[in-house]
Amino acid sequence: MYQISVPILSANIEKNGGKERVLQEVRRLGATRVMMALGTLNTNVADREREFAILRENCAFFKRHGLEVGAWMWTFWCDGENSFTKMTSADGNVLHSFACPLDSAFLSFVGEYIQGIAKCGVDLILFDDDYRYGFLSKTGILCTCEHHMKRICEKLGEEITPAELQRRAISGEKNKYRDVWMKVNGESLRAYARNARAALDAVNPAIRMGLCSCMSLWDNDGVDSETICRLLAGNTKPFLRLIGAPYWAVKQSWGNRLAHVFELERMERSWCGDGIEIVCEGDAYPRPRTNCPAAYLELFDMAMRADGTTDGIMKYAVDYFSTVDYERGYIDRHCKNQPIYEGISALFDGKTACGVRVYEAMQKLADMKIPEAVENSYQIENIFFSPAARMLADCSVPTVYRGEGICGIAFGENAKYVSKEALKGGMILDLRAAEILTDMGVDVGLCRIGEKRRVTDESFDGGREQINMSNGAEVYEIEADTEARVLSTFVIHTSKFADGDRPIPACYFYENANGERFVVYAFHAYFNNDQLWRSYARSRQLIEAVKQLSGTPLPASCYGNPDLYLMCKKDGDERAMAVGLWNIFADSIPSPVVELDGVYTDIRFINCTGRLEGSRIVLSELAPYSFAGFEVRR
Repeated sequence: MYQISVPILSANIEKNGGKERVLQEVRRLGATRVMMALGTLNTNVADREREFAILRENCAFFKRHGLEVGAWMWTFWCDGENSFTKMTSADGNVLHSFACPLDSAFLSFVGEYIQGIAKCGVDLILFDDDYRYGFLSKTGILCTCEHHMKRICEKLGEEITPAELQRRAISGEKNKYRDVWMKVNGESLRAYARNARAALDAVNPAIRMGLCSCMSLWDNDGVDSETICRLLAGNTKPFLRLIGAPYWAVKQSWGNRLAHVFELERMERSWCGDGIEIVCEGDAYPRPRTNCPAAYLELFDMAMRADGTTDGIMKYAVDYFSTVDYERGYIDRHCKNQPIYEGISALFDGKTACGVRVYEAMQKLADMKIPEAVENSYQIENIFFSPAARMLADCSVPTVYRGEGICGIAFGENAKYVSKEALKGGMILDLRAAEILTDMGVDVGLCRIGEKRRVTDESFDGGREQINMSNGAEVYEIEADTEARVLSTFVIHTSKFADGDRPIPACYFYENANGERFVVYAFHAYFNNDQLWRSYARSRQLIEAVKQLSGTPLPASCYGNPDLYLMCKKDGDERAMAVGLWNIFADSIPSPVVELDGVYTDIRFINCTGRLEGSRIVLSELAPYSFAGFEVRR
């Protein structure tokens, strides 16, 4: 059952309108759990006791009204008046707000803090997403405090400065400096979890303890979120909130559009095993809607329900600081969309996702060849974000993260982790992935990698269509096998006149002697420009490429609409297919035409109307920031 947890700032409930009024809104949302958010870890005993007293009162009230109550605390974010060792970056930048978990005094403090929360009667304690080292500093790798450097040097068997550690760890191929830095970080995060659980068990071992994951806590921090959440759980059921929120799309944080956030959460879920309660991050920070529209939150919720692999959502629908009557818009829209939620459940539940299989390994950094452009840089943290998933989402290509898919896509280092069996189903590769497979003895049709070029134009359809990339992109001049078929070319301008242009391969199709088929792009997808794939021409190319690779068309495609996200799921015998369309764009789509993978005879709709014409469907107008769906049967 898909359950809703709603975060509320514990200390502000009276300012929000009082417990009774907040309860009314929580019930209107249909939440089964309230998460009482606490302030930063407070070393002032009197202030902390006041906060705990408020938490104790709130906890008793909401539990009396049948709700589960969680307390949501920061992990390392501590108030400034303390003597704990602070996290420090390799260039000496001290993060005064974040204590290092290798400080034994800090660990003792956190243990006592957890015990104080437990005595307030909560059912769950949740660590916020500062449970990490990555994405906390933009000036160097963390942590290089005195405790970290002592352990790192001991394991290395040599003395090294923080600056030299960063230079060696974040460059080139796999090396001992990177291994040791990641190992020490991972060990410290595991130790913190064990310490927290032991402190909680001393008071009440039945209380659950969980984790809000963060980007680096899947790979770069030397340990993954699932491992930490299981350590925190003790003998209770593990709890994990995924990372990736609707509000990211407001300013495209880390380059993320809303569809990318859908893909991130689906990707993370695919990395986790069973037996964990997993919820998605439905955050509209900073509320109210003047900052983040409810449409982003609602489309996200609909996508997660359609995906159907999570147990629920933390839905941040109550503003932390205003009264609940000031911003009712999030919950109003949630209530209005209840029939759509029910329709999504009726059509998508019990079916399995189908589309292109995204091969994105959870852990890549340790064995990665780091590109020169991001050597010795915090930007390496961004390998968490999948350019393969982004390309497919931006081109309205439905995806899967488990199983085979109708073909596959692997960019960059992910090619190292793709099985030989998967290659037989056809694979879309970027240049780094093609290089890796070539070095492994797989013939992908790549003969030579030449000079790096900066291009602004790509030519499609034999030169009939030329797409401009105004910001330019980094590509390589490559030579492909003579049997390869070039699908598009980058344009090298040798003069200001068109007849002076020189084409170089941008994308080619190749089938080797073993019958393995590849579509190869002449660019490194990581740390590049998304103009390389945000075009109708690339979308059409991918639609055709999938058919060439797999011998079958996409389950569904809808060409020519920016930021139209598609999700497809089929039942066991593949006689029924559910298709969802999310129009995450300011323009409406007057008459969406959906091409299917075969002829279907019956159809039913969610939030739209339309007509079925064999293997195609013409839908009614799809408004901006809206959802439509249907189920077809053979």
